Amino acid sequence: MDEMTFDVVVVGGGVTGVAAGIAAARAGASVVVLEPRPFVGGNATTGLCLHSFLTRDRRQTVFGLAQEMVDRLKAIGAAVGHIPYDGFVSAVTPVDGDWFRILASEMLAEAGCQVIYGASVVGVERDGDAIDALNVAMKGGLRRVVADSYIDTSGDADIAALAGAPTRKGEEGTGKMQPVSMLMHFHRVDTRLIAKTLGEVGPAMADKAGESEPIPVYFNGTFSAWNDVIADEKIFPNRDHKVFFNTVWPDRINVNTSAVFGVDGTDPVAMSRAFQDLTRQCVKAGNFLVKHVPGFERGYFAPQVVAGVRESRNILGRYEITKEDVLEGRKFDDTVGQICFPVDIHHPDTGQAYFVDVGGDGAFDVPYRSLLPQGIDNLIVAGRCLSATHFAHGATRNMAPCIVTGQAAGTAAALAARGNAPVAHLDVADLQKQLVADGAFLGGSEEPRERRTA
Repeated sequence: MDEMTFDVVVVGGGVTGVAAGIAAARAGASVVVLEPRPFVGGNATTGLCLHSFLTRDRRQTVFGLAQEMVDRLKAIGAAVGHIPYDGFVSAVTPVDGDWFRILASEMLAEAGCQVIYGASVVGVERDGDAIDALNVAMKGGLRRVVADSYIDTSGDADIAALAGAPTRKGEEGTGKMQPVSMLMHFHRVDTRLIAKTLGEVGPAMADKAGESEPIPVYFNGTFSAWNDVIADEKIFPNRDHKVFFNTVWPDRINVNTSAVFGVDGTDPVAMSRAFQDLTRQCVKAGNFLVKHVPGFERGYFAPQVVAGVRESRNILGRYEITKEDVLEGRKFDDTVGQICFPVDIHHPDTGQAYFVDVGGDGAFDVPYRSLLPQGIDNLIVAGRCLSATHFAHGATRNMAPCIVTGQAAGTAAALAARGNAPVAHLDVADLQKQLVADGAFLGGSEEPRERRTA
């Protein structure tokens, strides 16, 4: 089996893996990002918002690579910054999905990362408390990929599970997981009319170059006005069905309203069926919107090519972020960043979303220990699959938090490789010093920063 050697291997090129790869390479490591899809950027490429940079009182706590990405997207017209909103979250950060994909690829290349597309890890070689190598299927056959530090940003804790680290799935007691979804992209629509018709509260409005007036860039609502039509045409399985919209353009919009239940995101057969079902759902819902909802009359649409998984495996780390940590806005000495997005859980049986604000000052710290799986010293886990309970996962799983933990994991992996020591034994003070130097905000005793509009 051919062998490839790097300082750091990142498994998964979603938003977390992109941040991890950039951070590790900027810290001087030789880095490879292994991504099974033919693109990087994950769920951000669908056009979902990068929730959330600002607390409920609109104090910014997310900076670093996440802010750099928004700044660069805004400079090319593909983002509008952090926009106040009076709905379930206090501010939104919409981005254009296609341009996020392009930017993610550019930033990885600029940092010196090697990205291998179409690469799937099929085995882990482990010796005691360390991973020796990954067995990776890619074009041309199996290859053995060796590194000093390994980063699991698969979203599903695939590497941790293959290596035998303890994990958990879903809701405590039932094991049920949140539904999977798929966005629709609509073009040639009247976003102002759609917001007026469907928005539960006033939409988030943003200035846009070339537009004489601000445009609506985010709003959420329900299809309650069409309950009878929806029941007759069997569009959705429930009444008062919720829908979420976002955009950075005046005549295009992303629609988030589909759901398939009872899907294990780690089961390829179940996910394949869900992808087919979601595509059919999107087509049915899209036709309903064009036929019945003002603002969509002239629209044309296409379902996304990515099915969004909200929840699958989480590692059982050396610390598990708890419900109490979120509700009290707890701070930790080994913080590597802050999360201020409210708990966002879509019910496993109905898909209806409910939200719970972060307590305390509106943000909680992510302890470094929550990125470290039990029993494996040279593996670090970031993003959706870090160590958190089902409730806390409702806040940690979103994309701004994923970029925060991805940057921390990439920096830690590079520092560990440089010091010839595993990530589990890294001096957290050294990591924190580097993260602050790289523009991250860690919370804890650090002074709050001024809000950025970019």
